[in-house]
Amino acid sequence: MQTEQKVAVVTGGATGIGKGCVLKFLAEGYQVMTTGRRLDKLQELVDEAKSADLSILRGDVSDQKQMIDLIDRTVAQWGRIDVMVNNAGICTSIPFIDMTAGEYDQVIRVNQYGCFFGMQAAARKMIELGIKGVIMNVSSVFYEVASPKIIHYHASKGAISMMSKSAALELAPYGIRVLAVAPGVIDTPMLDIDKERGTWDEIQTKHMRNKALSTAEVAEVMVFLCSEKANGVNGCVIPIDDGLLSKY
Repeated sequence: MQTEQKVAVVTGGATGIGKGCVLKFLAEGYQVMTTGRRLDKLQELVDEAKSADLSILRGDVSDQKQMIDLIDRTVAQWGRIDVMVNNAGICTSIPFIDMTAGEYDQVIRVNQYGCFFGMQAAARKMIELGIKGVIMNVSSVFYEVASPKIIHYHASKGAISMMSKSAALELAPYGIRVLAVAPGVIDTPMLDIDKERGTWDEIQTKHMRNKALSTAEVAEVMVFLCSEKANGVNGCVIPIDDGLLSKY
């Protein structure tokens, strides 16, 4: 039986932008299912959120069967799925000429395939249940701006941006919106390496305010875009970058 309370699924919800989204969705009254590879980090999220409306599931987004199971478990528990946020992603820093096929494939499998599997599983279930939901994919400003040693990351985020537009066309007849967001420099564990290298202050200057955005700031925009107030936003990539793209 479907409940009146809306349900959101967030991949990679234990840390970073995903965690920010989980906490914001809970604050907005959603029931939330989130997944990640590290059970200890997921449990830390549960301890912090202290909400009966949060469920966790350890999983790997690059495994299609696990993504289907994630959606099935969500619906089995709460009867519906209104929002799917494909956020999980990884990045490694390797010079292009030194990168192996395996290193390239690792990032593509998680970022690009993980997004595809999540979109497809969620869309199928929304159609089955007759729910006019929202699928949001996390791209990056690096789908448009080049940076050295992350060619695999660029490729994955470019793919996510175009997949979002293509899926929006096909799912529009079902009333399902699909869009992507392109965050800029965000204070997340993925960028801890810049703090270690002493380049953190420098990369923050790429923003208009010369400071990184917080995960909470990004989540505010993302959760709004998933609401009915943003029904006119579809089939596009929305920068959440404090003007980073405008400065390039």
